[in-house]
Amino acid sequence: MIVEGLGTSLVVGKLRRGKFSNMKDAEIHKWYLIVSAFLIEFIAVFLSNKGYQVVSNNIFAIHFITYSLLFIGIYFNISKLSFKLIMLGTFLNFLVIMLNGGQMPVSQEAMISAGLAGDLKALIDGEVITHAVIAKDTVLKFLGDIFILPKPYPRPKVFSIGDVFMAVGVFIYIQEIMVKKSLKG
Repeated sequence: MIVEGLGTSLVVGKLRRGKFSNMKDAEIHKWYLIVSAFLIEFIAVFLSNKGYQVVSNNIFAIHFITYSLLFIGIYFNISKLSFKLIMLGTFLNFLVIMLNGGQMPVSQEAMISAGLAGDLKALIDGEVITHAVIAKDTVLKFLGDIFILPKPYPRPKVFSIGDVFMAVGVFIYIQEIMVKKSLKG
């Protein structure tokens, strides 16, 4: 959903006569912490897909580290409304992931409705280290990936309420940058 928030915001920003060139003025304090979190997550998934069992066995700790980096990075930008929304979404996702063994719970029904039945098999077989199918013992199911963005959307997906807050935060942040009001002195 972050990609959708970013893409939509760029289009809306342009329609509002915002400027892409303003993006050079974007200021995110401690941005490297946020980038590091995504890099660690990407590397963990990559290594797990290559068969490194140590990654799969430690996904809880890996998620704890990545979310800690995210929280610290977001905290340094929390004065902006956009980052407050991003923080809320991040916290909601963190909460449901940590309470469910380090994996985001995903609704089977939502996967099927979104046209992702093929991807569902990998979840059921436990081949995806970051996500797991919602089960009877899943905690806080309503915070999991239960919402759908189906076809004809080009990239059908399931997502959580936390993802929505993060996407809205990204959207607002990009709008703030692109559509700056000139200060008159």
